[in-house]
Amino acid sequence: MTDNLPLFVHIIADYGPVDDMAFSEVRQALRYEFRDKIAHIEASSIPAFDTVATGFKLAQLAINHRMGDRQFFYVNTAPRKDDLKPRGNNAGEGLAYAKLKNGVQIVAVNSGHSLSFIKEHALMLRAVNCPAEGSQFRSRDVFPAAFGLIIHGDYSQLGADILNNIPDAPENVVCYTDGYGNLKTSVDASILEEFKGKKIPVTINGKTVDAHVGQGIFSVPHGEIVLSAGSSGWMHTDGTKFQSVECVLRGGSAAAEFNFPKGGAEVSWN
Repeated sequence: MTDNLPLFVHIIADYGPVDDMAFSEVRQALRYEFRDKIAHIEASSIPAFDTVATGFKLAQLAINHRMGDRQFFYVNTAPRKDDLKPRGNNAGEGLAYAKLKNGVQIVAVNSGHSLSFIKEHALMLRAVNCPAEGSQFRSRDVFPAAFGLIIHGDYSQLGADILNNIPDAPENVVCYTDGYGNLKTSVDASILEEFKGKKIPVTINGKTVDAHVGQGIFSVPHGEIVLSAGSSGWMHTDGTKFQSVECVLRGGSAAAEFNFPKGGAEVSWN
């Protein structure tokens, strides 16, 4: 990392709107820990507790990034579902560190599928030896200090390799709903190639509708549902490309049509 160049930090978290007080407090905590480092901080909001959406957005932004080791991600979606029994001292899922093959560095709460979509691209994926309890708001009160050390090139708090403990990315599910109500999925566009140009029943969130399998999201008339390769995707490490299928209601909201499915909702067709 070149010391005289600015760093770029992207927060991905489920605190609510990016202008929520929680995002502001986390930015303040991070800036304090950065001290002498010049860092530009951006933020993205994720639906509450949705680790599938978290992992998908992280992969889209991190795998495709070209800033190398000047780019960091600080990721916090912590539903505290690793242990459903009553928890003392606000304990939750622990912190993890990943460095991707393109140089991007990630500090994230190791929850659900938050790290699933990037794990094949990780040169290193290790636990961070810092407290996992002590505050309801750990990403403001506990985790910034550990992140600050990594920003300064101090990796002394890295612990055990956890790559094999990260679950695989879920197949054929809704991953993310964009601002237009388009449903980005983990369905690879190549799977639907045999249906191209046909209309098939697709079921999401318990509702079945007929959808065109199109060449693009605008390849159907206004008011029709289409399944098509969308704008999201990345290269696999084996050189093949994953292109996310989007479910789109042209001129409307596919999310509303399917009763606003959450990340992880199954997508099926026949």
